[in-house]
Amino acid sequence: MMPPAKIFLLLIFSWAAFPLPLQAREEPPASPSWPCCVPARPGSRILFLGNSYTFFNRMPAMVKAMADTKGLQPDVHMHAAPAASLQSHWNDRRARSNMEGTAWDFVILQDQSATPIRAPERTMEFGEKWCSLIRAAKGTPILMLTWGKRGASGTPDPQEQKDLLETYLKLARREKAALAPVGIAWENCLKRHPDIQLYQTDGRHPTEEGSYLTACVIYFTLFGKSPLGLPGRLSLKGTRLSNLPADRARILQTVARDTCRQLFSATAGTRPATAGLQAAALSPHSAKSTRKTGTGPLPWQRTYILL
Repeated sequence: MMPPAKIFLLLIFSWAAFPLPLQAREEPPASPSWPCCVPARPGSRILFLGNSYTFFNRMPAMVKAMADTKGLQPDVHMHAAPAASLQSHWNDRRARSNMEGTAWDFVILQDQSATPIRAPERTMEFGEKWCSLIRAAKGTPILMLTWGKRGASGTPDPQEQKDLLETYLKLARREKAALAPVGIAWENCLKRHPDIQLYQTDGRHPTEEGSYLTACVIYFTLFGKSPLGLPGRLSLKGTRLSNLPADRARILQTVARDTCRQLFSATAGTRPATAGLQAAALSPHSAKSTRKTGTGPLPWQRTYILL
């Protein structure tokens, strides 16, 4: 019988010569990047398509006024109606004719507030139709992730916000659209600054401060620039849009900047071409919108809500 010491040495030799394969440690899959877009260039033509969450306090005009202060001079228009949805806009001949007859560099899409929660399949169906139409015209679709109704804690209802995020994010990734994280900024703001009133008394529609925060997020999403330092008092064509003290405006700007920077994984104004979706899929085709435009851009005076 072989002595125990020799058996031990034989086992050691065998293991060294023929080691057992070690199982590779599985790395957790990397989470997909946030869907963002190549920043808009000066003179870009931008259309907002939505409802009262968009037109309250003339939010698109706020975005234009902010951009104008930085010399970006976008051509901003809006097609909106109370309680409108992506489906009702799709069935509205005027909405589609304006889309087909005019070259838009960016189109911001906002669905009716409850549809992504109660009927997400409808948001997906008509969101896909709009995104396809926008891309066919060589434009970039941007989805506006809205906020849930005010919950018991004063912040957006957690379940509604979760459902909104899930639907909009799924649509953005499937359709290669950018996503403006407005609802997330609202949640961040109300958690950091519960004294700020973003909601009107109905617990749904935005106050002036709510629309200003929304405009800051869309400004960052569109132009890739921090809203920090923008004026709190905005006006356009002689119409007062916001009248916020500088300190209050700075709080809202900071929340928008921090939210977007964290999600976009890039500092303001230096977003890499590979951030979010592929740049080629989302890049507008012109700097100052040199594409041929159709008859009749949609002026503010012809929208449902006047400037």
